[in-house]
Amino acid sequence: MRTDDLILAAHVRELAAELRHQHAYSTKKEMDARLPVDQHESIEDFMEKYRTAHPLTKFVPEAMQKLERVSEVIQDYLKTHPKN
Repeated sequence: MRTDDLILAAHVRELAAELRHQHAYSTKKEMDARLPVDQHESIEDFMEKYRTAHPLTKFVPEAMQKLERVSEVIQDYLKTHPKN
C-alpha cells in the first residue's frame, strides 16, 4: 500500500467519524424532542446504543463522496488560479 493510500484512508476514516458524530447528535436531539423529559437517555447510554446500531463503516461511502467533491473543488480552483 502506498503512503498516499494510507493518508486517504485516514482522511476517510476521520470524515466518517465526524459524519457519524453529527448524525448521532441530530438523532439524539430529535429523539429528545419527541420523548418526555423523564424518558431522555444520558448521552453515554445513547451513544453506546448508537455505536452498535451505526458502525463507522456505514458512513464511509458518504465520506468518500464528500472527499471527492472537495478534491474536485480544489482541482477547479487550481485550474482557474494558476501560481504566479
